Order: sequence, then structure tokens, then C-alpha cells
Amino acid sequence: MIVALKDMLEDAEQKNYAVACINATTYEGLRGIIEAAEELNAPVILGHAQVHESVAPIDEFGPLVVQEAAKATVPVVVHLDHGMDYEYAIKAVRAGFNSIMYDCSNLTLGENIEEVRRFTELAHGMGVAVEGEVGCMPSNIVGQGGCTEFGKEIVNIRDYYTKPEEAKRFVKETGVDMLTVSFGTVHGVFVDKPVLDIDLLSEIHKETDAYLVMHGSSGVDPDQMLAAVDAGVRKINHYTNVGTAPVSPLVKAVQQSKNPVYYHDLAKMSKDIIKEKSKEIIALLRSHMR
Repeated sequence: MIVALKDMLEDAEQKNYAVACINATTYEGLRGIIEAAEELNAPVILGHAQVHESVAPIDEFGPLVVQEAAKATVPVVVHLDHGMDYEYAIKAVRAGFNSIMYDCSNLTLGENIEEVRRFTELAHGMGVAVEGEVGCMPSNIVGQGGCTEFGKEIVNIRDYYTKPEEAKRFVKETGVDMLTVSFGTVHGVFVDKPVLDIDLLSEIHKETDAYLVMHGSSGVDPDQMLAAVDAGVRKINHYTNVGTAPVSPLVKAVQQSKNPVYYHDLAKMSKDIIKEKSKEIIALLRSHMR
């Protein structure tokens, strides 16, 4: 069932857990995520990122995500992850997404505020929740946006951290429901083991009334993930560790098979692996204990 993001995250705030936002790029991935949430009787946020448009066009994949979310037996929010273009964000709304990340973090703070403020006014008028970003998430993914390019050295990750005073101003002036903050993670695969600045996160939580969001979670130690939840994070995004999980088992299955290998068997195998990985994430964030 599709539910309002505010209701979902308000419960998370009251009971001190976080909801997993897991991106899907295929039908098998979509079903794996939903089945994981259903087996654990936990809420989940289905994400679709604009950077995956080439493999999962929103005009085709978006309605499928909404359709499967509506059929789910657990609370589901359908979310656009890193919508970087106004027109694309509107496409997601028209497809039935009820939560939009309008990512203008590459702009100056003032421009970011103005762009997101105008979009938030429009989205709220249609009952759609909005996520913004202050600070900037470095990226180790080829072709993904953000404040770094693949292969560019991140000399000092603290240069990208969210400033509490800017977070406070951004939330106050835009009216966003969720705020992505940068406090030690990167998109993609970590080169060095991340050390999260939980003190900074706690300070931002005190300064804002928006639900805080953590991106770049693949590879973060479980204890640090839970520390972030205890410090106020209510939505945690995942994709890399889920999207790469089937690769090695599929390669092994193909190489060891003495019979013809059918795509449908590999697709089923992928779905099952993604389901188990999603269950691990959901269970870690304590949302199944609500």
C-alpha cells in the first residue's frame, strides 16, 4: 500500500528507527525489495534515481514501480532519488511518485534554496513530499553527478560536509520534508573506510525540523549506521551494495553449469539475492521492530 511519507517517517521519529530507501532498476530488483519488506512486515521506500534513466526509463518503469507499491501488503513510499532536472521531477510526479528528491546541491546555497522552495510549494500542493540536499555528496560512480567526478581525488572529505547553520536556513526557507546531509559518506564504493561525524549529525538534527537522510550507505559499518539512526537519521538510501550483490553468484552459476543457462533462471536468482540483501538492510535499521 502506498502511504504518505510524513506518516511513515513520523513513526520512525517517535520509535527511533530508519526506513530503508532502496533503488530498483529492474522488475526483479523491485520484487526483491518488496518481498523483503513483506517478509519482515516493515515499511520501505522504493527509489528510482534519475541517473538510471538509461536502463529504467521513468515513462516505462515509473508506473510499474507505483503499481507494485500499491499491491504491497506493507507501507510503501515511491521516491525519486536525485532528481536533478525540474522536468524530470515533474515526470515522476505524473507517474504517481509521492516523494521527490529535487537535488540542486550543485548550485550556490541561495540558488539551491530558491529552486527547491518553488518546487516544494508546487509539490506540497499535490500532496507530494520533497527532499533537498545541503552540502554535497562526493561520488565514486562513473557517470553520476554530485560534486566530484569519478577518479577525482577527495583531498579532504570534510570540505563537503553540511554546515548546521546552512541546513537550518535551507529547511526554514524551502519547507522541505526531508534533508540529505553530508557527514562522511560517498556515493558508490568507499576507497577508505568511512568514519561518520555523528556529532555534526546530532547538531544538524537539533537545528532543523526536517527528517534527516543519509546517502552513500553501502560499505558503512553497521555500528556507525545505527549511530546515525540514534542521532536522528530517519531515511537511509542504498543501491550499490544491493545492485552489485547478484553479480558474483550469477557469474559462478554460469561458469559451473553443465547445462544451458536460461535468462529467466538468472533473473529469479537475482531477485532472490536482492531480497536477502534488502532484508539485511531493513533488519539493521530496526524498522521491522516498530
